[in-house]
Amino acid sequence: MRLGSASLALGLLTHTALSAPDDRRAERRAKPQQQSRVEAPMPSAKTEGPLLMLISLNQQRMYVYDGNGFVLQTRVSSGRAGHETPVGIYSILEKKVDHTSNIYLDAKMPHMQRLTMTGIALHGGVIPGYPASGGCVRLPFDFARRFFNMTDINQRVVIAPDVNAPALFDHPRLFSALPSVAQTETGGDRAERTDRTAIQAGVDAAEALLGVTSAHAATDPTARTQETAAEARRAERQALVDAIATAGERRTAAAEGEAAAQRAITDAKAAAKARRSDAKAADRAADAAKAALRSQERDLKKIAARLAKTASRMRADELEALRASETAERDRLAGLTQEVQRTADAAKAADAAVKAADGAIAKAANDLQAAKAETKTAAATETAATKAVAAFDRREQNRGLPVSVFVSSATGLVQVRQGFEPVIEAQAAIENPDVPLDTFIFSAVDWKDESKTDLRWQATEVNEYSTGFSSFEDESLSYSRKKTKAAGSVRMPSGTDTDRAARTLDRIKLPKAVTDRIAEVVKPGSTLIVSSYDVSRSETKYAGTDFIVQMPEVVAKISKPTPRPKPVQVVEDDGGGSCFFFCSPYSSNKSKERDKLRDRKRERTSGGKSSVW
Repeated sequence: MRLGSASLALGLLTHTALSAPDDRRAERRAKPQQQSRVEAPMPSAKTEGPLLMLISLNQQRMYVYDGNGFVLQTRVSSGRAGHETPVGIYSILEKKVDHTSNIYLDAKMPHMQRLTMTGIALHGGVIPGYPASGGCVRLPFDFARRFFNMTDINQRVVIAPDVNAPALFDHPRLFSALPSVAQTETGGDRAERTDRTAIQAGVDAAEALLGVTSAHAATDPTARTQETAAEARRAERQALVDAIATAGERRTAAAEGEAAAQRAITDAKAAAKARRSDAKAADRAADAAKAALRSQERDLKKIAARLAKTASRMRADELEALRASETAERDRLAGLTQEVQRTADAAKAADAAVKAADGAIAKAANDLQAAKAETKTAAATETAATKAVAAFDRREQNRGLPVSVFVSSATGLVQVRQGFEPVIEAQAAIENPDVPLDTFIFSAVDWKDESKTDLRWQATEVNEYSTGFSSFEDESLSYSRKKTKAAGSVRMPSGTDTDRAARTLDRIKLPKAVTDRIAEVVKPGSTLIVSSYDVSRSETKYAGTDFIVQMPEVVAKISKPTPRPKPVQVVEDDGGGSCFFFCSPYSSNKSKERDKLRDRKRERTSGGKSSVW
């Protein structure tokens, strides 16, 4: 019994000793999984209003806000040294669940959300705790998958060393939407007047778009409503369509004029050919008349010389006959002289007719050139009107999308885009234009009331340089490049300075034509960006992009995909087909075939002669 009890105790002790490490290993495996699940929690409720993503390069974190404030945050990994993620204001341009890079060796970028057309995006990736990407912003894989369905195209992303949280903001310079007729006083005379005003406003807009100046005075855009704006747009489109018809008629008439000028040239050339033939005939007749006159003059001289020498010795009848011959020759000479004069005049008239025919050819050629120029101008006008109608239709299709407005003190311009399409551009009045504007994003997050006229706005300040903000309570928890940041309590970014935002907007005054156009389309999700920088010119050359403001602008260095590395070739010796590093039975069995292939390659590269390798 003692031996049995001892054996049982030894077995229990052995089982406990063997199972304890397995339990501890299971606990260690479970802990990282639990930490990863709570690292980037997703919101349980739906977000309200447009999202704004703030990415802090110093803290390697992304903070997400909606119309009610903070939503969630997560760790990120931005561009490593030499491939730093550019600081600036971006917009989500494209979304793809499965994306493969055409730059970085077909790298997988799941749940990609494009920020630029030159290689910057949000996508799932490994988060080592320090900047490690090639310029994109990596998100945790699971977070990127779930966050992908929360965002929409055209939502704003801010990347900066340190970020400022958006703050509710109101200012008289911020945009409001047009009211509807139901919200304004209406009457028969006033409705008729506003309809006429709307139609004339549409015609004015179409004429301005086509570069045409009308004779009437400027329209007084009073009592503008959503309905009058819609009527003005219909009138504007009809004016553009009419411009297409007018340009088409003009082009047809110009084509007919061109054909007529071509026929006139043909006729003028035929007439000139006939006139030249007549002139040549007249010249030949004049030359023949002159030759006959000279011959007659010689004959008359001979008769006169004979009379002078032999008149005293001649009989009377012979003398009379000779004198009669002289008289006849003189009469003939007079006729030939007249013929010479007539043929000379005819030749002169023929030369004049040739010159007139040449002039007719030149005039017809000028008319042809003018007709061609008119045809080209009319065709260009028709094309411009057709493009204007197409652009108008695209703008109408984009009217349901948020509008983006950008004001830059670098250029002094205000630019408006909607649906990634340009809408209008004009010169803005900026107080003290030599003093750069602070960079702010003003986001329309929701309507203030059911009238859907006034909007609720948020202001977000964007700083190019570090502000000294730390997202961790304990500064000792800041990350190093090759070490994952320790878990700590995350502190929210500091709020935006609304007083500075108000002072910035106080300096800006936009043209009424721009504000009127914006009032027709502004809605929640619209943004006003104010900056001392200009838009990124490397991005505006692409179609279908938004206002991208890089601080400063970073010109994309990558112009073609990174070449794939060449596969490593296995080096073999000349004897037995053995490998340089290690061999396998397969390589030894195929050594003879490889030797033959190697010999054929040698012949192709050396022209059939032996060479030293």
